[in-house]
Amino acid sequence: MNTTTVSVRGGAFSTECIEAGSGSPLLLLHGWNGVIPDTMIEGLARTHRVIAPLIPGYGNSTGDEHLNDFVDLIYWGLDFMDAAGLKNVPIVAHSLGAMLAAELAAAQPDRISKLVLIAPFGLWNEQHPVVDFFVESPAGLAAAMYANPSSDAAQAAASVPQDDAGRVAFYYERAKSLRIAAKYLWPIPNRGLARRSHRISAPTLLVWGEQDRICPPALASDFQAAIKNTSIAIIPGAGHLPGAEQPQALLSVINGFLA
Repeated sequence: MNTTTVSVRGGAFSTECIEAGSGSPLLLLHGWNGVIPDTMIEGLARTHRVIAPLIPGYGNSTGDEHLNDFVDLIYWGLDFMDAAGLKNVPIVAHSLGAMLAAELAAAQPDRISKLVLIAPFGLWNEQHPVVDFFVESPAGLAAAMYANPSSDAAQAAASVPQDDAGRVAFYYERAKSLRIAAKYLWPIPNRGLARRSHRISAPTLLVWGEQDRICPPALASDFQAAIKNTSIAIIPGAGHLPGAEQPQALLSVINGFLA
């Protein structure tokens, strides 16, 4: 696994990109928290050359000042694919990244061979609203993100360092990720995907953690109705972060779909 930098749109964007594996390329897009578990990258890299860019504003990726809204992000995504030479590739994407992946597949269907959407944002159902995670405390957000709020991972996510330097760093990184996410996800998203989803031609796998309290699994049926040629996989023992909580179960359904 190595980190490279991809120049996008004549250098307007310097995009940090994690790469691993060999074989046919696969585009991996992270969620709103900007985290891609190493286990996911390594698992997918057994069969593909994984290209995992960090969206502008996350990590060391620059250029987010050129993006005002989610539409701008879609065109950054297309430009990144151009810069990376990605054509007719599968996309595996989570949360915010899955929302972006669906729009890329609607905008240029011939460039996407298969689509894996893990707990995607992008559709709205008043009966099953997405949680407004922008107003949650660290503890409240961790409780909503993880299937087991008492797990070590959930407790670590909810824990605020007690020393001054650690506390400042914690809230700085939290504010940074929420600021970038808000540009694309606030108000909680309905960006009109349902009006464009008929254009998606790639076979699509919808994956949800069974205990996702951020983006309810009930939304899977709405996505299945909106996107043709879809199947659904539910991961027991996982919330909004199945790649962190149940990586092997998630990799099993993804690799089976991509094979």
